Amino acid sequence: MRRITTKPLLLLSTLAVTAAAILFLETRFDTAETTARPVAQTVVEAAPPEAPTPPMEETQGTENAGESEMVEESAPAPDPNAERISEKEAEYERAAEIVGPTGFVNTDGVTIGENLGEKVILVDFWTYSCYNCQNTQPYLNAWHDEYSDDGLVIIGVHKPEFEFEKDYAGVVEAVGLAGIKYPVVLDNNDATWDAYDQRFWPTMYLVDSDGFIRYKHIGEGAYDETEAKIRELLAERDRIGEGSET
Repeated sequence: MRRITTKPLLLLSTLAVTAAAILFLETRFDTAETTARPVAQTVVEAAPPEAPTPPMEETQGTENAGESEMVEESAPAPDPNAERISEKEAEYERAAEIVGPTGFVNTDGVTIGENLGEKVILVDFWTYSCYNCQNTQPYLNAWHDEYSDDGLVIIGVHKPEFEFEKDYAGVVEAVGLAGIKYPVVLDNNDATWDAYDQRFWPTMYLVDSDGFIRYKHIGEGAYDETEAKIRELLAERDRIGEGSET
């Protein structure tokens, strides 16, 4: 004879075990989820903030500005004499250089260029047998004595008219007899004569300290006028020198 109470008890036991198993699984799941979340949060919080990248345009602008400043600092200063020289070039002719000298008296050598910026130059074309040249010589000697310390340099260019005047010893003797103390250049090959497009003895040229021909006189006479021009150009030279010092 079987008992009928066994099945309800077995059913209750089964339900209890099932409930316990479900409760156990839920507890494990919650524990695993709770443990995993802080780890993920910790990783995110520990990551350092990414530094912002400056905009490309602003960076380039800064670099260009620096380059502009460098260009401005290295730019050469304007030449204060440029305007004066430009005005003279429009009005006057530049003096030609001494060309192909065949000898010198009272000097080892002289040029126009070496005196620019420092001297007013009087270029005198002459030849020692020329009567008119002999008459102008005392005035040239007086100007040399009076103004050489003030910035005047006289260059005598001896261009012979006759063949015998090409002799060096004869020129040296003539220079001594005339009392000439300033430099004399022998132009036996007519090189400097041609550079100045010369035709007559004597001819004087006054060259300012910038190298421009400011006065020309052919023949004798006009001595007061020539001396006045010498004074004018010496005064101009002094003003230019004072301006460059400031």
